[in-house]
Amino acid sequence: MGRKQYLIFSALLLGGVGMFVALFFIGRSDPPDSALRIPGVEALIPERNDEVLQQQQVGIDLEPGYVVRSFTISPDARCASPVEVRDFVRPTDGVNLYVYQPDEGKPVERLSPDNNCVRVVIENIQRPGDLEEVVWEFTVN
Repeated sequence: MGRKQYLIFSALLLGGVGMFVALFFIGRSDPPDSALRIPGVEALIPERNDEVLQQQQVGIDLEPGYVVRSFTISPDARCASPVEVRDFVRPTDGVNLYVYQPDEGKPVERLSPDNNCVRVVIENIQRPGDLEEVVWEFTVN
């Protein structure tokens, strides 16, 4: 093999190795939130362990075919003192998004400083009685 062919072959080999390394790093991402592995859940608002303001909306985005049966917010990280807010949760038609907005006159007027815990029970309407519990915590600054 001539010197020119050897250099071309080496350059192609290095380029291929470089592409594999680049794809390895591009393909890596944070693992998905464990709540999103629960059938029916697409997103949490705010996300698990986020830091938010006291008037932050709290919600859950569900896949079609699921409904919220219970929605509680607790002023601690253990969900020890839950306040049921289901009757004040606004469902958004067409996207299956359920959102609670703290405000005066509502069961939770503002989120608690420091840790908050949300517990939502969802049901698959195709299988009545098939309930899943989604629990997550976040911090208010």
